[in-house]
Parts: sequence; C-alpha cells; structure tokens
Amino acid sequence: MGDTFIRIYDECFDDVYRYVCFKIGNKWDADDIVSDIFRKACEKQSTLKKIENPKAWLFMIARNSVIDFYRKKKSLLIGDDLEFYLNPLPFEDPFNQSDEMECLKKSLNYLSKEDLEITNLRYFADLRFKEIAEILDKTEQSLRVKSSRITKKLGLLVKKCLGEE
Repeated sequence: MGDTFIRIYDECFDDVYRYVCFKIGNKWDADDIVSDIFRKACEKQSTLKKIENPKAWLFMIARNSVIDFYRKKKSLLIGDDLEFYLNPLPFEDPFNQSDEMECLKKSLNYLSKEDLEITNLRYFADLRFKEIAEILDKTEQSLRVKSSRITKKLGLLVKKCLGEE
C-alpha cells in the first residue's frame, strides 16, 4: 500500500467511521461499510495523488456507500423514498444517556434532510466547510451561514425539550 493511502486512512478513519455509524445506526453494518469504503479507496489509490482534497473524496465514497447500503435493502424501501432512510437512525451509546443528549437526538428529527446532512458532515464526520462544499456542491459561505442557523435552531429545540423555554 502507498504512503498516501496509509496517511489518509490514519487521518480519516475515525471521522468516516463516526459518520457511517450515525447514518446506519448500528456498529455491525457500519463496520462492513467502512471496510468497504477503504477497500474502494485503496483500489483507487493511484488517483489519490491527483485529488486536491482526499478527505472530501473519501466522504463522497462514504456517502455513496451509505446510499448503496439502503438501496440493497429493497425490502425496506417503498418507491423512491430513499432520502427518508438516509436520516440517522437512533444510535444507542450507553455512555451518553444525559437529558441534554436525549434532547439533542430528538431535536435532530426536526431538521430538514439537507440540514441534517450538513450537520452530519460537519459534526459527526468532522469535515471543514470547504470539504462539505465539495461533497454537496454548494458554496463554502452559504454552508457557513446555514450551519450557523442550524446550530441556533438546535439550541432552541434543545432548550425547549429541556423545559428551559
């Protein structure tokens, strides 16, 4: 394996894994999908040196792999409602059962699909706005503004859930 691939693997594994876990909702399927993502990246490592932003490229593979995962589960899908299944499933973490965390999880359900995807890429995948802009084909500035609005909205929803408002 090339040094470039190993470096990208070391730098991005945790972010990719966290993103896929959140999107899929269970660690077993996430393990398989993440393994497949890095296998695909390894097979294309000859093109890595030409890619300007390898992390964004890797997250495009991750995003497409999640979509493929749900497409393969045809028994779950009804018509073209694939986007519905791309919303995060509840991800149970026994160490984070605080009231604030529960309210945050509930509040995420009130976001639009686009807002949820931006939130996933920004906070769960730990991507920079430049990388998210490449993945979603949006401008960096519009994502900064949108992210700020999403954060404010989530803050209000969490406060309301906690009964502080």
